[in-house]
Amino acid sequence: MPEYLVLMKLNPGKIVDTLGDIRKLEEKPVSGVDLCYSMNIFGSWDVGMWINAENSSQVLEFVQKKIKNLNGVTEVYTVPTFPHGPGVKSRSAEEQKRPLET
Repeated sequence: MPEYLVLMKLNPGKIVDTLGDIRKLEEKPVSGVDLCYSMNIFGSWDVGMWINAENSSQVLEFVQKKIKNLNGVTEVYTVPTFPHGPGVKSRSAEEQKRPLET
């Protein structure tokens, strides 16, 4: 399932309340979307949220219906991502017998 990073800017006067509302979101806030976790970010953005979704239309529904309606969210930027690194490509049984080359 594709992964998405949802970045949010918050109204400085409502940060505590908005973070509380984000933490109260369900694990499956809309059909086809799984909320993995959220995190505070220091810099241009205030909060990041990793989600999994079956397709981009479900992500749009989640952002429009759940995130943009949270009191205190002033801006949202959604980034489709894909995993990389160990474990992404399965090694065949023969390859697994040999050590990884460095």
